[in-house]
Amino acid sequence: MKNVITLSVLVLLAVNAQSQQQFVFTNYMLNQYYYNPALPGSQSVHRANIGYRNQWAGFNEAPVTMQASFYGSYANQRKHGYGVSLMSDRSGLIQNTNLYVNYAYHIRLTDSIRLGFGIKPGFLQYNVKLYDAQLADPVDNVLTGNILATNAIDLGTGLYLYSNKFFVSASMRHLLGKSVSFTGFNYGLAKHYTLIAGYKFQDKKKKLEFEPSVMYQYVSPVPAQLSVMLRLTYKNKIWGGVTMRTQDAVGIVGGVTLWNRFSIGYAFDYSLGDVRTYNYGTHELVLSFITTKNKPTLDQEDEELNNGIFEENKKKDE
Repeated sequence: MKNVITLSVLVLLAVNAQSQQQFVFTNYMLNQYYYNPALPGSQSVHRANIGYRNQWAGFNEAPVTMQASFYGSYANQRKHGYGVSLMSDRSGLIQNTNLYVNYAYHIRLTDSIRLGFGIKPGFLQYNVKLYDAQLADPVDNVLTGNILATNAIDLGTGLYLYSNKFFVSASMRHLLGKSVSFTGFNYGLAKHYTLIAGYKFQDKKKKLEFEPSVMYQYVSPVPAQLSVMLRLTYKNKIWGGVTMRTQDAVGIVGGVTLWNRFSIGYAFDYSLGDVRTYNYGTHELVLSFITTKNKPTLDQEDEELNNGIFEENKKKDE
């Protein structure tokens, strides 16, 4: 009986700790879809992403996160956005899997500024794999041959204000929380608030682009966390930068875009807390592929037309 009570307490503590924290990404700029369901439809393309994060490498049973997502807008018209995402995270005996779908609607506020609204319903499952437990007492079969599982339904929402120069992203996860009581785990879901903002500075030749950004996250009762990233991009193909999370880690980010469709992003961060002596850092990899041809903007169409007229006049002069 004592073993059963101890096990129950450990499981509750572990699952509650998971509920208090959403996933952390060093390169949050490449994972904005995870944070905000209003993102799909902000670009005139469809995008498929695959990501892998190995947190605290070298630490036994450290968290490993894998994700896959696909999103875009109807007919690439940047009005009705949609998407789907699947994520899996394992930390020790705990396996966290979730599946989300979402819808977003975008409106034009001015000639250059747009606003998106998004909603993201989903399903979460937490498993505690007792059969992987290493027992101090081999004859104690309380932790063998079993999986403890609990489920929850979830709902997130977000706003996305953006232009070619800046963006402001505000979102909230676990909106239902305790209001849904017929699932096994909704009572333990705490609301997560995320705010991300960034601005792009370009040189006159538009070859270099400097983009500072910040991300603010809060969930009660955990202290709020602030992430800062400074990123430099060359010809929209190669980028690199530095990042920092308050009271957590510092890191670097980098990546390259090939054939204007395929992107590879990598991030590494190093812990600042006491855990730094027990690991070799965190590695993060994101592969992104644009599955549809990018529809040219009005500015690009005008530039192409002007270049065509210039070339035609040049030939006439010759």
